[in-house]
Amino acid sequence: MLSVNFVVFLLGIPTYTAIKMMKKDTNTNSNTSAIDVHGAQKKVSLFSCGTVVATPAVMAHFSENNIEIEPYLIQRHLQSDWGDVSPEDAIANDFAVENGLRILSAYVAANRRFWVITEADRSVTTFLFPEEY
Repeated sequence: MLSVNFVVFLLGIPTYTAIKMMKKDTNTNSNTSAIDVHGAQKKVSLFSCGTVVATPAVMAHFSENNIEIEPYLIQRHLQSDWGDVSPEDAIANDFAVENGLRILSAYVAANRRFWVITEADRSVTTFLFPEEY
């Protein structure tokens, strides 16, 4: 389940929504506090994702189609499953992980291609549609 945490406004750039991922408490069947993505990274990811943001269009698409961001972030992007990128881009991403460069993954959800980009300084990871780049 996604919950809007806060909105970041950037001059001349589309508005991005920071995402707080919620987990279901199976004992009470209610949502509990945000998943500690950084804590999870210590166990499973190859690099830090920083603040996770998404464009309003991606948020709307995911919401309308009941798509969760978490599997694409934690189970794929942070695990070096780059999705639908060329072999050359996959090699570039592997190099980027080791050398602190920008990382780009591409996936398809509900018939829409979207990108996940982690900046070189690992301060932010953005979910966006290619046409929004």
